[in-house]
Amino acid sequence: MQLIGRYHNAGFESVADGVMDFFERRLDLQRPGVAFGPGGSDAEPAKVSTDISLVALSRTDPESFALADLIMRGVSAGLERYLQERPLFREVCPDQELFVMPVFNLQRYAPGEGFRQWHCDWTISDEATEPVNRVLAWILYCDSVTEAGTEFNWQEHHEVAERGKLVIFPASPSHIHRGRVNSELSKTIATGWINAGSREGFLKRLARPEVKG
Repeated sequence: MQLIGRYHNAGFESVADGVMDFFERRLDLQRPGVAFGPGGSDAEPAKVSTDISLVALSRTDPESFALADLIMRGVSAGLERYLQERPLFREVCPDQELFVMPVFNLQRYAPGEGFRQWHCDWTISDEATEPVNRVLAWILYCDSVTEAGTEFNWQEHHEVAERGKLVIFPASPSHIHRGRVNSELSKTIATGWINAGSREGFLKRLARPEVKG
């Protein structure tokens, strides 16, 4: 069965509109979003964008929390559909559980910007989001832009950027992908990961004090 799941409805369109409005207004949260390739910081950036990081755990900024919680609930609903369509996927995961990582990004690519480098979302870096446990990745396209979606290498497939479309796909090298760059139009997405295990277990590990040697 196809492992790229697509979910598009009026609810997701409403969430996408909320992201667009939030991004336009919250200039105070915007930061350069740069990812470097194998050559490190001296190489040409693999990704150039403007990002807002959201954490669906902190209520210090009520507006940010409200949007993060809304996105989380939407992606969680999409994940449940994805797993219902692919029951073996849940069965082979540790503890037969997956959860939407409550730390994720809003990203805007100006004309000519993008995530140009082929990549996957699974790594072994030591980060709070536990990337070694990533099983799936997700993208919510927040505006419709021709020739600016996501290219999947092995699948020889271009996923079109359509407002309100949620896409869920494996985070592993089986689904190496990159953004298609539009030189004339901007693109805005929300994107994050889905990890194996339980959300409760992750939160316990996150709260555990760091042990220093």
